[in-house]
Amino acid sequence: MHSSLRQIMPDTGASQSLLRNNVNFPAFSDLPYENGVDPTYYVQGPYSFSPRQHWCFLGEIVVTIGLYTDDRGRPLVPQIKEGHTVAVLYGEQHGFLDMTVGIRVEEASIIRIIPCSLEQLLKASDEVAARKLNTQSICCGSCGEKENTSENTHLRLCARCKQASYCGAVCQKKAWVEGHKTDCKALVWVQWFAAKNWGVFNRYFDF
Repeated sequence: MHSSLRQIMPDTGASQSLLRNNVNFPAFSDLPYENGVDPTYYVQGPYSFSPRQHWCFLGEIVVTIGLYTDDRGRPLVPQIKEGHTVAVLYGEQHGFLDMTVGIRVEEASIIRIIPCSLEQLLKASDEVAARKLNTQSICCGSCGEKENTSENTHLRLCARCKQASYCGAVCQKKAWVEGHKTDCKALVWVQWFAAKNWGVFNRYFDF
């Protein structure tokens, strides 16, 4: 992949947010070099170097992306749009013949286009982290009504992202139109990332 992408910006106020972990989700400048061995990401075994942990580059698309997979990325073409986020597992800095440095992707299984902006994805990651730390009552994502099981006030989770809660269909439809339609996509992807152990390498992840 050869492109110009908007990078993740660190946020010291959201240190528990998974996608703000700058080791497992590094900025482009922190990716290992293709012809080097970065001890942050690789460990020496009896015969060769192998990954120490998992990592994924996230960048918002701002220009055209070129893919070097066997099919030249044809299945991804409809998704490659300005403002979407590209995710590349095990990305490394690669020097191209035109003297630029980017990420070369040769396996389709390690790249995905996420249909939301990087800002939306990071916001969703922060929200998931905040919910884990929040011990207060769950509130409806539209009207703000709190769940109270003693008074038989039960909220229902969004069936797709399983993060947002609503007191009924009216509130859920209202919230969907007011922004959850976009947020939901980002939250689903955050759940995908959160379901994996990024700190211990056993086998390669793929999309």
